[in-house]
Amino acid sequence: MMNDIRTMRNINRNLFEGVPATANALEEYDSDADQLVQEAARHLVKARRDNDPQALNEASSATFLAAAELLNQAGGSVYVRFPIMVATRLVELEAALLVASVTNQSGERSA
Repeated sequence: MMNDIRTMRNINRNLFEGVPATANALEEYDSDADQLVQEAARHLVKARRDNDPQALNEASSATFLAAAELLNQAGGSVYVRFPIMVATRLVELEAALLVASVTNQSGERSA
């Protein structure tokens, strides 16, 4: 069933209003995809930090699995490249959060 057009037009209005900073929309939408994104991000951070090609392959595999999970959740009717692009961006963002968390923790210790 299609969503009402008025709902679709307003879908982004106040998207983050009242949402706590600790909220995880992906986890709420699809916890399996969320776990795969987090796994891929950990591998990506390791691959970049250690120049580890095996970790890069693991990150790539988990990213494609996350994309497949998102595509499955969407009902399989979405063009394939879009979930891959979204999953890849989510992995990059999660990796950046992991690095920022480590950086913040080391900064707090030295302060």
